[in-house]
Amino acid sequence: MKESKKAILEILKKNPKKESKFDNLVLNLALQKVGSDSFDFDGDLVLTADRSRLVYCLTDLECVSVPEGVTVIGEMAFKQKKNLREVIIPDTVREIEKDAFFDCDNLDNVVIPASVNTIKAYAFAECDNLKTITFKGSPKHLARNIFSDCDRLHNIMVPAGCAKAFMKALHFINEDTDFLIVEEGGEGEASVKKIAKESKKERKDKDKKEKKKERKEPVLEETSTK
Repeated sequence: MKESKKAILEILKKNPKKESKFDNLVLNLALQKVGSDSFDFDGDLVLTADRSRLVYCLTDLECVSVPEGVTVIGEMAFKQKKNLREVIIPDTVREIEKDAFFDCDNLDNVVIPASVNTIKAYAFAECDNLKTITFKGSPKHLARNIFSDCDRLHNIMVPAGCAKAFMKALHFINEDTDFLIVEEGGEGEASVKKIAKESKKERKDKDKKEKKKERKEPVLEETSTK
């Protein structure tokens, strides 16, 4: 069923829920980001007419399965969907735009398929209960703040051999290796252990240098006048 921007907003206005005013505002902003004026529905999901972009989710569902064929999950598509616990992303998706899942507090585990090449700023930021992210591939373009303020996120699963690339893209420092887990039995596991050892060695070397510096510094004695 093809609809215009105006028709979609009218549908949302008729929603009696208190959240609809906020949804109306966010949807309006999301629609402005899209050049098209023709849209389609897939259940509660608003898609562009060619069904390549997921524009917005009209309701706050617990589980969402992104339709096959979608290549872009649009900006603010699921912003502040507080009930969202699970999202299934198909391997047709190539890009997840800014704020796509911003502040989805009940989202706790996300699998990013290998097809995803780009994840933009704050895509999963402020998801309070997000604990595990699993990357099936190695996206070329990762904004460093995609997981900003995800305080419970401790497991970032990445393909073997990709640990260093992810750390560089996400601006992780060596002390952050506890939060980066890779598939077992591959080169990546060894590389994480190596990075952790290097981190420990760097800290020891730094301590030694500081102690040597302290020993070399002259001690100024107070002179007393009689």
